[in-house]
Amino acid sequence: MKRSFIAILLIALTIQTMAQTKINVNVGGKTFTATLDDNATAQAFTALLPLTLNMTELNGNEKYHYLGQSFPTDNHRAGTISAGDLKLYGSTCVVLFYKTFASSYSYTDIGKMDDPSGLSDAAGSGNATVTFSIQDTGIRNVADAVDRTDIYNADGIRVRYQTTLAAAKASLPKGLYMANGKKFIIK
Repeated sequence: MKRSFIAILLIALTIQTMAQTKINVNVGGKTFTATLDDNATAQAFTALLPLTLNMTELNGNEKYHYLGQSFPTDNHRAGTISAGDLKLYGSTCVVLFYKTFASSYSYTDIGKMDDPSGLSDAAGSGNATVTFSIQDTGIRNVADAVDRTDIYNADGIRVRYQTTLAAAKASLPKGLYMANGKKFIIK
């Protein structure tokens, strides 16, 4: 019974870890890591990456840019905005917050920087060029890294069930794996 509980706990932790997509955010020549939320807005934003935006300064606490397309929304009143928050205002405006403050505006969450230390200095006081890119997953030789599939190790043992390849990479050790009849390496 104790083993079953531990196995269930490990599976739950793995599922939580696998749902997290990491991106790089380069501001003022400094690169930050951000974790995207597991929602339709973050998925639509990820589909545009890599993306370089000339973001406009606003209020000494944020940079924003209106994109040429609408995104799925799930607006809610933020209350407190934290430095490093990446949000969508309305359905077309990407906002990167570099200071923490109270807000009565509504936003849709996209993600949050893992460690926003130095973000305010990197953002500067005026407009900024910001580049968003997906972190290198280390997955090679796989045509489709989006579909859910079973992942097998080099010994043919199933190590992940019905997951995306990118999510499996986040929780598996380095090595040779197979999915959809194709081999790939996690470096």
